[in-house]
Amino acid sequence: MMPGPRFPTMAIWAAREVQRQAGRSVLLFACLASLVFLIATALLFSQALDATWAHLMDRAPDLVVRRIAGGGWAPIPADEAVACAKRIPGVLDPTPRLWGVVPGPEGPVTVVASIAVVPETVLTGVKPPTAGQAVVGQGVARALSDSRLNLSSRQSMAVNVVDIFPVDTGLATHDLVWMTPDDARHLLGLPQGQASDLAVYLFRHEEEQAIQADLASAFPWPVHISGRTDSAVRHHTRAVRSGGIAVVTGIPALLALLLIITGTVLDNNGQRAHWGLLKSLGWTTADIVRLQIYRSMIVGIPAVMLGLACAYAAVFYPPAAGVTAFWITGGQRLAALTLARSGAAITMIEIAALVGLPFLAAVFLTSIQSAAHSPWTMLQADPWN
Repeated sequence: MMPGPRFPTMAIWAAREVQRQAGRSVLLFACLASLVFLIATALLFSQALDATWAHLMDRAPDLVVRRIAGGGWAPIPADEAVACAKRIPGVLDPTPRLWGVVPGPEGPVTVVASIAVVPETVLTGVKPPTAGQAVVGQGVARALSDSRLNLSSRQSMAVNVVDIFPVDTGLATHDLVWMTPDDARHLLGLPQGQASDLAVYLFRHEEEQAIQADLASAFPWPVHISGRTDSAVRHHTRAVRSGGIAVVTGIPALLALLLIITGTVLDNNGQRAHWGLLKSLGWTTADIVRLQIYRSMIVGIPAVMLGLACAYAAVFYPPAAGVTAFWITGGQRLAALTLARSGAAITMIEIAALVGLPFLAAVFLTSIQSAAHSPWTMLQADPWN
């Protein structure tokens, strides 16, 4: 009996099968690419948002001390707070910070006057503002009709926008307004010697939780202390939730796509008759199964790669990244969002395996079940039934 074809002849036969069933192949390609795109976009965005927050949190202070009063937050005496914090062993360089949230042109903006509020890497290459000037984030800049920014809080003032933070810092600077300490104090109503809070760095980062009780007792007024680990966990949870919600809301579409994909690989009478003809010419069941695997790989590998490429562009390239953020976060406008790409390659490999391996397994099981019959039985199939 004539042996069945071997690679690369098998690959040529598989390409011919794709051409012979062009409509089903195109449908399979579109469904796989769409399925990968939906899953990869949500998971890549979640992973990238988590990585970006982690990168920013690495440069954040270990602890932040805020004074509290009967009405909530209260300014903290800067010099006295620094002296109290330095009495605790393990505390390094306690830094008073000056910042606040005030109404802006299109919603709240964060006014900062201390480089300790945001990582120094965010401010690299940006010229510090002088009196009457401000550097703003991309979100604030888009709301301005000219270079004049009007703000109001305890006091009202207008400043000239002299620079805009780079696009790739958007996650940290989207609604940021950087101005001089004197201008910020006037706007926020903080007198000299007062600060918004106190940033504390520790000699040993792992002592973050243990030192909080001693640090709180060192101040003569009640304080609230938040740790970097707590903030990191909160941001991580938010990132994971964003991607998870997007995946869950897309489950109906994913199920529909899976049903279509399953339909394209299921056996039908016409296909069984064709396989019976091949077996009567000397093909074995193993040859037919390999043919279907090759055929599925010819269609599936480009589809998976296209879906991953589109998802990668939708997450990491503005303004498409802003549209993705608007969809996944439920309406947050971040048109110039730029996220960290570290770990994206591993996530894409995992997604390719998550979709590709079950798909190939389904093709294998369906093919071996349908092809494991005698040629005569398979040739009796009527392609019109």
